[in-house]
Amino acid sequence: KRTDDPAGDAARTFAAALKKAGVKVTGAPREARAADEARTVATHRSAPLDALVERTLTNSDNDIAEALARQTAIAKGESASFAGARRAVTNELKKLKIPVGGAHFADGSGLDRKDRVTPALLTALLARAADPDRPGLRPVLTGLPIAGFSGTLGGRYAPDAEGTGLIRAKTGTLFGVNSLAGTVVDRQGRLLAFAFLASGSIDAGQAEPALDALATALAGTGG
Repeated sequence: KRTDDPAGDAARTFAAALKKAGVKVTGAPREARAADEARTVATHRSAPLDALVERTLTNSDNDIAEALARQTAIAKGESASFAGARRAVTNELKKLKIPVGGAHFADGSGLDRKDRVTPALLTALLARAADPDRPGLRPVLTGLPIAGFSGTLGGRYAPDAEGTGLIRAKTGTLFGVNSLAGTVVDRQGRLLAFAFLASGSIDAGQAEPALDALATALAGTGG
């Protein structure tokens, strides 16, 4: 379950398990540093970064997305805050020669209404991720949901729809905002990157099929 105090909850759960096992526990768990002579009882590590990126994109996981932005900030010497993440992410995009004009990263999840991205930014990032000389970015592509099969596109394309299985794309949904950005292989075998953003849409039930149809058209199968 979600918690505002994960470390404290873990300590209390551990203390309860010790008591249940017959170990005498006194006092309540509190924040402290381990003594120099202390030895590690257990170690738990998260999934590797590439797996976290893939899970974030496939399932549109806002919590992991926010954590990844904060980890980027820490890795680049910035504070693990909204502002620190914004600076770090913007600088990394600039290093990749991604056009950031008009973009604003108020948070890492994309839930803040002040967030702004452009189709040029998204398509350039997808193109960089497809660059054979940048294997570290490959999870950006492999994590994209597959139309009609996985993640947030699992139910967006019917089994017999023309774009099913041909389109890999990340969805974006807020009230009045719908987007679809990803890749598709056209009839000539070319890998195309695309980004369609609709702002001011009042009905996701109409906006999403329109975005799906645009992506299908790129594959050369749609009308």
